[in-house]
Amino acid sequence: MAKGTVIEPAYVSQLETALQREMTGAQVSHECVRRDRYRFVLVWDGFENMPHPERQKKVWDIGSAASEKQDITNVAMIITLAPTELPTE
Repeated sequence: MAKGTVIEPAYVSQLETALQREMTGAQVSHECVRRDRYRFVLVWDGFENMPHPERQKKVWDIGSAASEKQDITNVAMIITLAPTELPTE
C-alpha cells in the first residue's frame, strides 16, 4: 500500500447508502478530513424551506440508525443543502 493511502471505513458507504435510500433523489458526496473522519455533503430538494435544525435532525437520525455509535462519532459533519442553495457559476 502506498504511503498516505487511506482505506475507507465501511461506515462511510453504509451512511451514504442510507441517506440515499431515505432521501430519494439526494446527491451525497463525502471526503476524508482526517484519517478516519469524514465530512458529507447532501443536496436534496426535500430541504427546500426546511429549517436547518430540522435538516440536521433528519440526517443524524438516519446516520444513527444506519451506523454503530463508535462509527457515527467519526462523521465530522453532514452539510445539508437544497439545490437552490448551491452557488451559481
